[in-house]
Amino acid sequence: MSSEAPGPASGEPRTLIEHARRMLSWPDAQLPHRLDRVTRGWVVVARDRAAVAEHNASLPSWTKRYVARVRPAAGIDPRALVGEHRAYLRREGRVARVVRSGGDPSRLTVEALHPAPGRTGEWHALIRLGTGRYHQVRAMMAHLGVSLVGDREYGGAPGPMYLEHAWLGFRRAGDGRTEVAWDPSDPGREPVSAELRAALDAAVP
Repeated sequence: MSSEAPGPASGEPRTLIEHARRMLSWPDAQLPHRLDRVTRGWVVVARDRAAVAEHNASLPSWTKRYVARVRPAAGIDPRALVGEHRAYLRREGRVARVVRSGGDPSRLTVEALHPAPGRTGEWHALIRLGTGRYHQVRAMMAHLGVSLVGDREYGGAPGPMYLEHAWLGFRRAGDGRTEVAWDPSDPGREPVSAELRAALDAAVP
């Protein structure tokens, strides 16, 4: 389902924001951020435009983590990619490209990489975003030589694509608490190794 752009007309809500407005009875609800249709996970819904503005002002305090299933290119040792990565990204139509200059400064940190259970040659990556650029995870991971499986736009190997916005946290002004959104019992979550699960659990304050 698209976050905002409607698909074919039908009697049911066609987008995530339409569903949210109906479910929450918030006719003026807005999405401060979006997910690609191929991505699953958490989305913030703001009650109205004023709430969007408040959310945007708090962005420096937000943390977003994703779990992606990748297949390393020949000669790439995925564990060597653990750490922070920086690039310049430029949007070109429906894709983003890493460029030497003239793009938006982008940062992400690969916090862990472990083999995907039952999937020979495929790995799960735990990724923390430092910026929120268009297709940032997909474009930067492909540039590092570990494209997402099934991500044909970025050279991914054949197969079902898995990219989950798995963790969302922020610090409230004044009280310093961290709110998190992580549901290990979600039946739609792809099974990951005990090592990657431990890395994600350890990342949650």
